[in-house]
Amino acid sequence: MVRIIAGCLLLTVGSVVLMTNSQEFRTLYGEPDLERYIARPGISVTIEYGSDHLPCNAMIEPPQRLGYTQEQVPLMPSDTVTEVLEEIVAVATRGKELNTILTQSGCNKVHMTDYENVFIMRSTHTCDSLSHDQDARTIITFKRDICPKPETAFTVTPP
Repeated sequence: MVRIIAGCLLLTVGSVVLMTNSQEFRTLYGEPDLERYIARPGISVTIEYGSDHLPCNAMIEPPQRLGYTQEQVPLMPSDTVTEVLEEIVAVATRGKELNTILTQSGCNKVHMTDYENVFIMRSTHTCDSLSHDQDARTIITFKRDICPKPETAFTVTPP
């Protein structure tokens, strides 16, 4: 019995010691091209980087475990999402506003704004007009030469 307990203890300690940490993954695979941060309680920011290690895409959404999708995703406070959006891409750096499209289906509203340097798509759920928590997701696409070119609602294909 003592051998079994000792073996289990050794196995547990060994598995904790053998866990790979962030720095070891970087040593094995290089710098990540995608990272997720908790920007505020209930708000995560996922950044996808270009080969120059600068952002190409960012997504603001409620935190979810990897590979887990909920039917009903919690909403985020709209004013806090605006703060985080400003931290990621300040209004002064977006460039001239080129176009805006607003679509609404029931309580779901999508506001897409195309700027010279960035494209922003902000999705909200507005059924409860008294609630401050209305944001579902915001996607930011940086328009840099090194970043993949997105297909947007504003893309016009010549005939």
